[in-house]
Amino acid sequence: MKDKRKSKFSMSKYDNDYFGDGGDKIELVTCPRGGASCNEHRFIINKYLLASHKFHVNKDYRRSIEALKLAYDKTTDLREPTCLNCAILFRCMVTQTLENIHDDLHKMAKGLLFNKRYQSSYEFAGIVLKEFKAEG
Repeated sequence: MKDKRKSKFSMSKYDNDYFGDGGDKIELVTCPRGGASCNEHRFIINKYLLASHKFHVNKDYRRSIEALKLAYDKTTDLREPTCLNCAILFRCMVTQTLENIHDDLHKMAKGLLFNKRYQSSYEFAGIVLKEFKAEG
């Protein structure tokens, strides 16, 4: 008897598809201007988000947070009236990603087996998160 569950629940297959080098986290679906004013911004933001994810997977949390900070800063360059809602959405996405990293670091830095190795990254994530919330 063949086990059919293996092919249905292979998470590594889906992770590779979603976070592959060719995949963008932010894709244009509809835009009144056809994305003409934000193509370059979306490309750069996606590049930083992908870099942040790769650093996070490799447990290089400081560089992951710095990449998210650069992505957030790039969203502030979107000032066209038609782009403001997208810029807010991008900032929310970046902020949510940083909050997830901050929560993970909190568990690692403040857990039962306290590990000082992650304490500085946890504090840095908290500082950057406060900056994001103060701006937005």
